[in-house]
Amino acid sequence: MWWSMPEAGFLARVEKGGTVSSIVRAVTGEMRAEYGLFAIAGVVEGCLDSSALLELEPPDGPADRFAAGRDGLIIQTAHLRNLHEIHGRIERWDGPPSIDPWEELWTGRLFVGPELVGVAAWTAGHSLALKFDLGQGETTWTARVATKILQTEEEVDFPQAIAQVELFKIQLWT
Repeated sequence: MWWSMPEAGFLARVEKGGTVSSIVRAVTGEMRAEYGLFAIAGVVEGCLDSSALLELEPPDGPADRFAAGRDGLIIQTAHLRNLHEIHGRIERWDGPPSIDPWEELWTGRLFVGPELVGVAAWTAGHSLALKFDLGQGETTWTARVATKILQTEEEVDFPQAIAQVELFKIQLWT
């Protein structure tokens, strides 16, 4: 289930070179990443634009966690368990957001033709987990994907990370 943040009540302010960037809108929620992979691309007729992902080979290891094309991304989670939940957030900013302590997986340019961008499990047949209205189409965005893992502390006589959650932020700005 994904939910939207109220646009009027929540603004993140960032000081950068005398300018302040703000979140224009954001959506946060959870999804399942089958085989540890999920995709980000424009949404056409209620589905991810498959043509944006056809040219991409999925990432294949801990050192290679993303595959980026002109208009789509495939992201690999840190843990390759089959069909596990991750929590994500897509943010549209009015300028460059600040760098935070999360692990940066990728920063680059991403073209999105339609106004909607989506997130879904990478394998075919999965429904869209998230639709996010960017407010403008036919735009090349600067994008950053960052991740963070939250886990329980070690406890004597118990396995490490009994509970573990993987978080992703996808930040877009022009």
